[in-house]
Amino acid sequence: MLPPASTPGVLPDVPAAPAPLELPRLVMRGALVVVLGALLLALLVGLWRAREDMRDELSGALAQAEMSALLIAANTIDDEQLVAAVRALRDAGGSRHLDVRLVDGAGQVRLEPKPEPPASAVLGLLVQLNRVLFAPPRPQTVAAALPRPAGPAWQVQWIASHDSEQRESLVQLVEMMTLLAGCGLLMLGVMHWRVRRSFRALAPLLSAIEQVERQDLGEVRALPAMPIRELDVIAHALRHLAGALEEAEARRRVLGAQVLTLQEDERNHLARELHDELGQHLTALRVDASWLQRRLAHEPELAAVVAGMSEHCSRIQSEVRALLTRLRPLGTAESAQADGGESVERLRALLETLVQAWVQSPGRSTRYTLAFDSAGLGDNDRLPRELVLTVYRISQEALTNVARHAQASEARLSVRITREPGAATALLDWAVEDDGCGLDDAGAWQRGNGLAGVKDRVWSAGGDLEWQPAPASAAGTGRPGLKLHARLPFAVIDNRSSNDNDNVNNGSTSSSSTTAAEQENIS
Repeated sequence: MLPPASTPGVLPDVPAAPAPLELPRLVMRGALVVVLGALLLALLVGLWRAREDMRDELSGALAQAEMSALLIAANTIDDEQLVAAVRALRDAGGSRHLDVRLVDGAGQVRLEPKPEPPASAVLGLLVQLNRVLFAPPRPQTVAAALPRPAGPAWQVQWIASHDSEQRESLVQLVEMMTLLAGCGLLMLGVMHWRVRRSFRALAPLLSAIEQVERQDLGEVRALPAMPIRELDVIAHALRHLAGALEEAEARRRVLGAQVLTLQEDERNHLARELHDELGQHLTALRVDASWLQRRLAHEPELAAVVAGMSEHCSRIQSEVRALLTRLRPLGTAESAQADGGESVERLRALLETLVQAWVQSPGRSTRYTLAFDSAGLGDNDRLPRELVLTVYRISQEALTNVARHAQASEARLSVRITREPGAATALLDWAVEDDGCGLDDAGAWQRGNGLAGVKDRVWSAGGDLEWQPAPASAAGTGRPGLKLHARLPFAVIDNRSSNDNDNVNNGSTSSSSTTAAEQENIS
C-alpha cells in the first residue's frame, strides 16, 4: 500500500518521540542521593581511620624508641628490673605488630611474647577463613645480643606479629563491609519507599478497573490526579474510556428503545388490523347467524347448527379481545399520545389480570401469586407509560418462561415502588421467583426472545437485571429455582396542577371511549 501523498508546501506530521518514563528517574534519583551520601560517609570514615592509623603508627614508633633506649641502657639495670621494664613497655601496647622475647645467658626464656587476645565470633571466623584460603606466612624473628653487667650476655628477639596485622586488616574489612551493607540497605529502603509511594496511587486505579469490569464507571470518573506521569496517563485513558463507554452505552440504549418502540408499533398495527378487519367480519357473521336462527326456528336440527355457529363466533370474539389486550395493554396509540402517565392502580390491575390469566389457564399446575407494594407514591403521583409497558412486558415474558421451561410448582411476581421523601425520582423493584429447574447454562440468555427480551427491556429502561438461584422458593423441592430481579429508576409524574388533571382526564376519557367502542364493535 502506497503512502499518502503530501500536500505541497506543508510539512508532513512527524510523530512525536515518546516522553521518557518518570518513575525510573525518580527511583534512580533517590538511589543517586543514597550513593552520594554513602560516598561522603565513606570519605569521612576513611579520613577518621587514616587519622587513627597515623596516631597508632606514631605511638608505635615512640614505643619502639623507648624500648630501644631501655635496651641500650640495659647494662646499668639488674635482671629483674630489666624484665619488668620491658614487660611494662610491651603491655602498654605501643609497639604495633611487633613483640619481644628475652632469653638469658643460660638459654632460659625470661619474657615470653604477649598472647593474642581472644577474637569475636565474626573476626575468628574470618581469621579461620583467611588461613584456609591463604597459607600463613613463616615467622620472622630478628635477634640481638644484650650485654649484662654481671654474667653472660642475654638475647633479645624481635618477633613480627602476623596475627596482629591480620586482625587489624580484617577489622578494617569488617568495618568497610558494614558500611557498604548499611549503605545498600539504606539504598534499598529509599528505593522501596519511593516505589511504594509512587505506586500507592495504583490502588484506586485497580479499583476503578475492577469497577469498569462491573460496568460501574462512577469511580473511574472520580479518579484523582496521579503523582506519577505514567499513572496519570493511565488515569486519563481510563477516564476517556469511561466517557466513551458511557456514550456508547447511551447510544445502545437509544437504539434498544427504538427497536422496542418499533415492536410496540408493530403490535399496535397488528391489533388495529385485527380489530378493523376481523372484528367487522365477526360482527357480520353473528348478525347473519342470528337472522338464520330466527328463520329456522321451525327446523330444530338446522337451528342447532346455527346456534353452534353463533357460539363459536362469540368464543372467537372473546379470544380476539384477549389478544388485543395483550397486544396493546395500555390502549391505543392515540390515547398514549394524549395521556401524561399511568396510575399505580392501572399497573396493579394489568399485573393482576396477567397473573389471573395464567392462574385460569387450563392444564397448568403452577400456582401464580402477585405481591404489589406502592406505598412510596402518593395519590397524585403517576408512572410513565413507558415504565408501565416495560414492567408489563417483562412480567409477561418472565411468567411465560416459567410456564414453558421452569416446571415449577409455584411462581411469584413482586413489584415494590420506593421513593425518598421530597425526591423527584423513585425506584421500582421488580422480581419473578420460582421453584423450578433453574437455568442450565448461560446460553439461555441468547436463545429465543424470552429472557433475552427481559434483559434488553430492563437495560433499555436504564435498569439492571440480576438473576440467581431462588433457594427460598425452591426449599424442599431439591431444585435450584430461579429469581429474576430488576431495579428500574424513573421520574415521578406529578398531576396536581389543574391543567394537567384536565388533560389527563380528557385523554383517559378518549382512551376509554375508544377502547370501549372497539370492544363494542368486536362484541
